[in-house]
Amino acid sequence: MATQMFMWQWQHRFQDAIASLLKSIFQILELPIVSNTFILGISVNGKQADQICFQGEDCQFSPEAFKEVFAIAKSNFDHDPEQFFFMGATHLNQAHKDSLYPKALRQAVISILKHYDHSQRQVSFCSFPTQKNDYWIMTVVQLRQQDFDSQYRLKKETHQVHSMQSHRIERCFLEALIYRVLEESELELQRASEGNITSLGNPERIIEDAASSLLKSIEVHINQWNKVDLLSFANAIAAERYEGAASEGRLIICANNHPHISAKVKLRTPVRIYNYRGIRKLLEVSSSKMALLCDVESVWGLGIPLDTYQPSQENLFEIRFAEYHTWELFHGENIMLRVKYRQARLPRARFDKQLFCDRVSQLFQVNQTTANILVKAVEAAVAQRHGTMLVITPEAESETKRLTAQSTVIEPVIVSKDIIAHLSSIDGAILISPEGIIYSFGVILDGKASENGNSSRGARYNSAIRYIDGERSRNVNCLALIVSEDGYVDLYPNL
Repeated sequence: MATQMFMWQWQHRFQDAIASLLKSIFQILELPIVSNTFILGISVNGKQADQICFQGEDCQFSPEAFKEVFAIAKSNFDHDPEQFFFMGATHLNQAHKDSLYPKALRQAVISILKHYDHSQRQVSFCSFPTQKNDYWIMTVVQLRQQDFDSQYRLKKETHQVHSMQSHRIERCFLEALIYRVLEESELELQRASEGNITSLGNPERIIEDAASSLLKSIEVHINQWNKVDLLSFANAIAAERYEGAASEGRLIICANNHPHISAKVKLRTPVRIYNYRGIRKLLEVSSSKMALLCDVESVWGLGIPLDTYQPSQENLFEIRFAEYHTWELFHGENIMLRVKYRQARLPRARFDKQLFCDRVSQLFQVNQTTANILVKAVEAAVAQRHGTMLVITPEAESETKRLTAQSTVIEPVIVSKDIIAHLSSIDGAILISPEGIIYSFGVILDGKASENGNSSRGARYNSAIRYIDGERSRNVNCLALIVSEDGYVDLYPNL
């Protein structure tokens, strides 16, 4: 365990603010991601391990672990090809030279962190150094490797501007989020803090900025650079209606001479990308067998990707417009980003079968055969074009009697896809026993207000929480499956 050491007066509040910001972001995204944050300080004029400081109780490093950082940074600095860059103005040239050692120091820190990441089964991210008093200060964010790997990501990490300069590009939305938080930490360090650090930024703004950064990286992948704002473009198309209908369709983003695209139709006059109404009208002729073709600057035809495309090339992407104000970014069949009503979210499986089976086993100790029966019920509910809710409770029969006046009671019947598909057509919950027996549907649940509610979610989600929390207060294990209108499943409680 590292000992806290003094770098500047408000280092503890700074570290707490970063940890709090990450926690808020992951809560908004409803992802159980575990993160660790600590602050690393390296003496500006130091050359020994005892001139390295840490802030953060969960930091597992000692100064000795970074004893080689000075030598590695010097080697990085001496061999940096940007040493040979010369700017026109003297002050610009000096500013460029001054930026090279912090860059070399960051690379040295990253190389040391990576050395430990493998054995610790984690992945570390590091901010750009900022000088504070006599230290280069860096923020380090660490994620469990399993959490990071749960998100599909591209392989390409940098864009080569020319032989001596490259820029980092985002590989996935989660990575973009972490780097936006690190940028906020850099900005805060540059301010003259008076110890009143309560937050480093608005979480929703950081989430939106991360989505924008990911879309800019997609432009780079198809050899475009800062041509348009793809995030604003996709949001605008999703918000357009054509003859009253919401946007639905596909748009492929790739170079207009892509060798693995079969262009079935070519427009004599391409539609410029900011002609939202024109593109929305064309979207009507797209389908699962045909998509609009876009080279970022304009839509130039309709066609399909060929089976010869290899995902390792990473230069062909797709935006799918699912419904009003909703779209998703894909690479191959891998979803990278989901945006609904301009709110960007990390993609997740619509229904995690293994998680559900584990949850059922924990709560009800049912065997795998029974769990599979319940899985069929959920799969049928997910397939619906509107939201619904299933409540699994050992008191399904008695609760049906208690809630008779606010439900439709049926003769007990074993769950099946066909039955769930029909019963979930109306509002209200379906009460099911852990053995897979349906007792009622259209149930209006009751329950007291719960601190676990979420004001950003709808009535269906919050009524489930009120009911489940009420039952748990009576020591009754229940499980609610809240299926949203777009087919995503929330399980409650979170064990």
